[in-house]
Amino acid sequence: MIALVWLRYFIFCSNKGPCLEFSQLSLKDSFRDLFNPKMEISLMLYTRNNPTCAESLFEKNDSLNVNFNTRKKAVWLIHGYRPLGSTPSWLQNFVRILLNQDDMNIIVVDWNRGATTFLYIRAVKNTRKVAVSLSRYIQNLLVSLEFYGFYMLYNKWWLYNTTKW
Repeated sequence: MIALVWLRYFIFCSNKGPCLEFSQLSLKDSFRDLFNPKMEISLMLYTRNNPTCAESLFEKNDSLNVNFNTRKKAVWLIHGYRPLGSTPSWLQNFVRILLNQDDMNIIVVDWNRGATTFLYIRAVKNTRKVAVSLSRYIQNLLVSLEFYGFYMLYNKWWLYNTTKW
């Protein structure tokens, strides 16, 4: 049973392991939310290296995913209210079109568990929670990029100073 649940949420990616999938919720989840509201946010990264296999933006140790290219722009796709819990029909098309247009980092924000409710006002309140969480994720991302920039600067300095001889 555990393996079935695990397989339900992941598709295998040929090069790195399981792909993240957008939360698959339903009408039942909208009913459950009336009595037991929950909130979950997942940041899914797509690049030209993984155009159909989403990966987590941050690794388990909070480091930036190796497929995130710091020299490329980042585009954030964020869905809205999802009363029936379905995956937004436009999502994969947007990812495909954007990656065909330019080599970039696409970050899909899945907050379906929080947007799936019959109570629109609850979803509106949850957008504030999403905003607070995203600001923390973005701060984390900027710290990772600062470290990366410092690391690259240090390596250039070290390379320059060791090859002067």
